[in-house]
Amino acid sequence: MTIVETLSVEAVLGDKGVFAQNNPKFQARKEQLSMAAAVAKAIENNANSLIEAGTGVGKTFAYLVPAILSGKQVVISTGTKNLQDQLFKKDIPIVTRTLGIHPQTALLKGRNNYLCEYRLESTLSSGRLPDPVAVKHLSMVNKWRNNTLSGDLTELKPLPDNSPVISYVTSTADNCLGQECPFIDKCFVAAAREKARKAKVLVVNHHLLLADLVLKSDGFGELLPDTDIFIVDEAHHLTKTAYQFYGNYLSSRQINELCQEVELQYRTEVTDSKDLMLDAQRLSKAAKDFRLALGEYDNKSEWAPDKEILKAFNNLTQKITRLFEVVKVNSARTKVLESCFERLNQYKHFISQFEQKPDGSFDFINWYETIKSGFILHSTPINIGELFQQSRQRYSQSSWVMTSATLTVNNSFDHFIRTLNWKNIETLMLPSSFDYQNQALLYLPRDLPSPSDEYHIKAMIDAVLPLLRITRGRSFLLFTSHKALQKAAEIFDDYKEFNYFVQGQSSKEELLNQFVQSDDAILLATGSFWEGVDVSGDNLVMVIIDKLPFASPDDPLLNAKINQCRKNKGNPFMEIQLPDAILSLKQGVGRLIRSVEDRGVVCITDPRLIGKHYGKQFLDSLPNFKRTRESQLVEEFLTDIMSVSTSSDENENNQGKS
Repeated sequence: MTIVETLSVEAVLGDKGVFAQNNPKFQARKEQLSMAAAVAKAIENNANSLIEAGTGVGKTFAYLVPAILSGKQVVISTGTKNLQDQLFKKDIPIVTRTLGIHPQTALLKGRNNYLCEYRLESTLSSGRLPDPVAVKHLSMVNKWRNNTLSGDLTELKPLPDNSPVISYVTSTADNCLGQECPFIDKCFVAAAREKARKAKVLVVNHHLLLADLVLKSDGFGELLPDTDIFIVDEAHHLTKTAYQFYGNYLSSRQINELCQEVELQYRTEVTDSKDLMLDAQRLSKAAKDFRLALGEYDNKSEWAPDKEILKAFNNLTQKITRLFEVVKVNSARTKVLESCFERLNQYKHFISQFEQKPDGSFDFINWYETIKSGFILHSTPINIGELFQQSRQRYSQSSWVMTSATLTVNNSFDHFIRTLNWKNIETLMLPSSFDYQNQALLYLPRDLPSPSDEYHIKAMIDAVLPLLRITRGRSFLLFTSHKALQKAAEIFDDYKEFNYFVQGQSSKEELLNQFVQSDDAILLATGSFWEGVDVSGDNLVMVIIDKLPFASPDDPLLNAKINQCRKNKGNPFMEIQLPDAILSLKQGVGRLIRSVEDRGVVCITDPRLIGKHYGKQFLDSLPNFKRTRESQLVEEFLTDIMSVSTSSDENENNQGKS
C-alpha cells in the first residue's frame, strides 16, 4: 500500500486535514483537492496529466502534497529563478514540515547563477572591466566570496540581476575547464550538481530541464537517472524555452568573451605567440563591423543578407578561421586555449550550417537579431513537438504533470497539445477560486480609435485618466510594444499629479518594490511584466492593457510558422496567432486579482474585442468578470473600492495610535 493510499489528499488538504489543523487561516478549496487527486492518480499510474489551474486554486500545494507523499523521486521545473527560490525556500519547507516528512531536497540553477572562483581570480588579475560600475560590483563579489556556502549570486542582494560583472565571475559551458580547473575542489556548480544527484526532491528551471532532455553540455546528461515524477509548473513557458534548446546560436558576446580569453592567455601564459593577441583583436573588430552592417538595434530578421551584410559576414567568417588556425597551433599549451580551440571549431561548424538551410528531417529557419551593442545568429526549428517527444523518451516511464494558469484557448488544450505533439495525456481544467463576479469588472471603453491609429495611445490615456484620478494611481499600464510604452511615458510627463515608474528605469524587482512602497503609483511596462508579477491588496486596483497582444508580424520565427501552416492548407491566424495572443492576454489580465480580498478593474482599450469576430474568443477565455462599457459604472465601482481602502487605512492608524 502506498503512502498516497494511506494518507489521502483529502486528509491533508481537506476541511479537517493536516493543513487546517496546523494553520487556522488555511481554507480547503474543492479545486485544489481536485487537482491534488488528479496529480496523485497520475503518479500512481505512471501517467501524464495536463492541468490548467486558475489563479487562487493553490496549485503549488496541490502538486507538492501528492508528490512528496508518494516517496518517489521528483524533479520540479518552473519558469523563473524567483519561482525556484520561492518553491525551495518557502513552499516545500511548509509542506514537508506540515506532513512530518523530510526528504532530501536540492535547488539547482544554471551556471551563470554561481560564482566561479577561477573566473573571479582571472578577472581580478587582469583588471580589465567595461566600466566603473563593474569595478564596484567586482569588489562586492570578492568580499562576499568568503561568506557564501552555495556561491549563488542571488544571495548577494545589492548585486543587480543585470550587473555587467556577472559574466566576468561566472562560467559558461564553453569556458568551463571542468576537472582541469585549479579551483575544482571549490567549484560551486559541481557542489550544487552533486547535491542535486542525491536529492529526492529537486527544483530546477525550464532551461535546465530542457538542457538535460536535449543532452546539452550544460545539463547533467540525466538530471536524476531514476526520476519517477516530473512536475512542470508555469508550463506555458516550456514551449517558448524549447525553441532555444532545439536550435543553435552564435552571439557577439560569445565571440568577444573568447577573444578576451585568448588575449589574456597571450599576456599571461603564452607570451611568445603575439598572433594570438593580434588575431583575437581582429576577430573582435570584425564582430563589431558585422554588428554595424546589420543596422539599427532591436531588430529581428530572417537571414537574407544584402551585399554589405554579406561582405561583413564573410569577413567575420575569415577572422574566425584565422584565429582558429593560430589557437590550434597553441591549443596544447594551456587548458584555456584548448577550450578556445574547441569553441572556435563549433563556431566554424555553426557558420557553415547558417549559410545554408540546415540538414535533417526538421525544418529550421536561420535568422538574426540585433541588440544595442551586439547580435545573435539563430538557427531555430519551426516546430519542436516531435523533437521534444523524442528527447523525452529517456524518461517515458516517468509521470509528467504539466500545469499553469494559462494553458487553454477557448476552453480547449488543443493548442498546447499540438505544439508539444503530446498524445495520450489526461487533461483537467480548474476555474479560479476567486469570485470574479463580485471582485472585479472588465471595462471596454467606447469610441476608441484602432490600435494602428497614431493617436491611439493618447486616446487610451484620455479614457482612463478619470479612473486613475479616482484610484490615485495604484495601476499597471501594460503595453504590447516598447514604442507604445515610450509614447505613454512622454504623455505622463505632462501630468505632474501622478507618481509613475517606467520599465527600464531600473531592474524589474526594484521597480516593483518602488511601486509597492510608493503611495498612489502608476507602473508603465511591457513584456516581462505581463506575467510572474504578484501585487495583491490595495496597491494595485486597476490593470489597463493598450491592445490585444498579437505577436509582431516582423518576427521571423512566427513568419516561418505561418508560411508552413499555409503550405499545409491550415489557417495560421486561427491556429497560431490568435491562440498565442489569447494566452498572453490571459497572463496580463491575471495580474489584477491575486487574493480573495482583492478588488479592481481590468480595462482593455482595444476596440477589436467588440468589433472583430474573433473578439468573442478572447472574452470567452478570460475569467468570469462582470463586463461593462459604461464609464459611470466603473467610476462608482472604483470609488467604492477606494472608500473601503481609506477606511481600512484610518482604522489601522487609529489602532497604531492607541
